[in-house]
Amino acid sequence: MAESPPVSGISELVLEVSDLEAARRFYGETLGFEETRYGEGRDDRRWYLIGDTARLGIWTPQVGLAGGRGGAHVHFAFHIDRHELDPLLDRLRSQGVEVEGPIQLGADRAIYVTDPDGNVVEFWTQDMAAYGAEARAGGEPGTFKPDA
Repeated sequence: MAESPPVSGISELVLEVSDLEAARRFYGETLGFEETRYGEGRDDRRWYLIGDTARLGIWTPQVGLAGGRGGAHVHFAFHIDRHELDPLLDRLRSQGVEVEGPIQLGADRAIYVTDPDGNVVEFWTQDMAAYGAEARAGGEPGTFKPDA
């Protein structure tokens, strides 16, 4: 097996969207992510800060990009602290956003929403650092119990 690159999390994710303004409202206004000035002057994309270490780009389709695109289970997940999940769930529902969940995943919970282009967005309480440490130590990933 190849050695894993020294990755500590997601730094950037770019989604293609059919309606940039609808996606801007969803990610900026509904979810409340901060729009950055990165790439200012381009009318085909927007960038948002995601926590302290990542950014999300929403772009109109870029003709000529590499062929293959994702499949039926394409989504991305943002880590969220356990105590923040229920307030986020309440806020999204109060804004009329259809939310799937919360779903219990072992010791963790997740909720899912869909953006205007059908991209599934997950908010997950999984402690990925602990998950990775357990997997590297030979444990079965997902059995980590932070409250135990």
